[in-house]
Amino acid sequence: MKIAAVTLLPHRAPMCFIETLTQADAECARATTCFMPDHFAVANGVVTEAALVECVAQTFAAALGAQAGSGHPPAVGMLAAVTNFQIHSRPAVGLLLEIETRELKRLGSMRLIAGTITAAGQPIATGELTVYA
Repeated sequence: MKIAAVTLLPHRAPMCFIETLTQADAECARATTCFMPDHFAVANGVVTEAALVECVAQTFAAALGAQAGSGHPPAVGMLAAVTNFQIHSRPAVGLLLEIETRELKRLGSMRLIAGTITAAGQPIATGELTVYA
């Protein structure tokens, strides 16, 4: 599976941070992206921490869009909370980032998700987000 994220999300440039959704099933969602030097979420040659958090949120949202199926407009959701999010290293521009999310809990429209970002097999960031979707 390779689906352009822009077809699944309400986000548009420059706020659509993820590029491709590569997996979306009941257990896991995966996406990839690569930040270039001229992107506003890059400072001093590395990706900002806030952009890493947003990549996790957008990966989960894109998976929900894929599960809704074609013909449905992208749903509007909201990042409600960031918990236990650890930045292990700030990735340099040009690295392929791989983002993985898993739903941990659901209460109505609120969901607790776990996210992991890696680059070249090395951990970049891990943490939990609460999203309204």
